[in-house]
Amino acid sequence: MALMEVKDLTMRFGGITAIDNLSFEVEKNSITALIGPNGAGKTSTFNCLTGFYKSTSGSILYNNQSLTGLAPYQITYKKIIRTFQNVRLFKNMTVLQNVMSGAHSISKQFLLGALLRHKRQREEERQILENALHCLDFIGIPDLKNKLAKNLSCGDQRRTEWARALAAKPELLLLDEPAAGLNREEKDDLVRLIRRFRDELGITVLLIEHDMEIVMDVSEKVVVINFGTKIAEGTPSEVQANPLVIDAYLGTEEEEEEGSSPKEPYHG
Repeated sequence: MALMEVKDLTMRFGGITAIDNLSFEVEKNSITALIGPNGAGKTSTFNCLTGFYKSTSGSILYNNQSLTGLAPYQITYKKIIRTFQNVRLFKNMTVLQNVMSGAHSISKQFLLGALLRHKRQREEERQILENALHCLDFIGIPDLKNKLAKNLSCGDQRRTEWARALAAKPELLLLDEPAAGLNREEKDDLVRLIRRFRDELGITVLLIEHDMEIVMDVSEKVVVINFGTKIAEGTPSEVQANPLVIDAYLGTEEEEEEGSSPKEPYHG
């Protein structure tokens, strides 16, 4: 059953088409990867799915309800949560405070309740704290809770961002290049975490990732785009063997031996 359906999605910036009639589905309780060369339109697609961009045309359905025209905060309330290619933490706040901010994004209490310290507001704050501590424990960094975000390593900044995303209790989690800046051991931990997100927490995962070893290891379905257009879709093994994917992104064995890099069209 499809949790999200993207139909004929198009995004133009002036005369440049970043996404061109893109269609794909994300099944509930699945792990799906969206891949393509640098600038293929992957992050632009995420920005459309989460309301940061208003698409030129096409539709996005989530639980059979349209997301068209919704603001990012409204999409967050639907339990669609994302991380970013460049980690966006509050540098002068502690790890625990950063993670709590994820739950605050879906808080049910308003400013007046916070000012008056209403009983319901105090109870919600207690629940937010407990939830944040649980998320830190799930990610594996409870000992970092009092450390300032600006003093964290790249890997621990990533982990803090994942914990913050979990604190918002996502139904669909969008990970934008989660392995960027991670070492081999941290990437192995990431693969295990993504599986746990789905298997233990029931979270559907859609990820953008350039590390093909991670994509092929953790994904059940892979959608490949190039110049904003879908060129392949299927299981990791099917996509890996697709001549269009090899030509556009993965490269031939001869190209790899020569050290050539993937093609780099428009950065979207």
